[in-house]
Amino acid sequence: MNRKMIHPLLLTCALVPAVAMAFGNQTTWTRGWGQGVSEFVINGEGQSQLSLSCEDYGSQPATVIFTDASGHQVSMDEDKSLQVSIDGGALIDISESGSRVGGNNLARAWDQLRNGKQVSVTGDGAKPATFTLAGAAKVLPAFGTHGCVGKDAL
Repeated sequence: MNRKMIHPLLLTCALVPAVAMAFGNQTTWTRGWGQGVSEFVINGEGQSQLSLSCEDYGSQPATVIFTDASGHQVSMDEDKSLQVSIDGGALIDISESGSRVGGNNLARAWDQLRNGKQVSVTGDGAKPATFTLAGAAKVLPAFGTHGCVGKDAL
């Protein structure tokens, strides 16, 4: 191989992992899997993203991470407020899943995510964002299956 071909090839190889790591889009939910963890993602405006993940064997609690348009993240079960409203309904507090009430809230929100049209999310220090639920029913498993459990179930 000559030098003119090696440089572009090296540059391409260096960039492929960065491109492969980004997934999700703004129009429909996507699913990814790696090392025994399933992740379900929808992107919004700017850097906003709603990410739910489940460890396949249910030995770890499901995780919900909300990132606002400026990149500020709020995670469930980290002593921060995290709330969702599906289709303009009442706010559901999914801040924690360690208590029976918190686990029930997470299960109710998860079910509504699978059946709604849009979700608005707010959390401590984060600007609220709204995401589509298009494709969520096809991507998100029912809560309590595929390792998607709250901390209260462990």
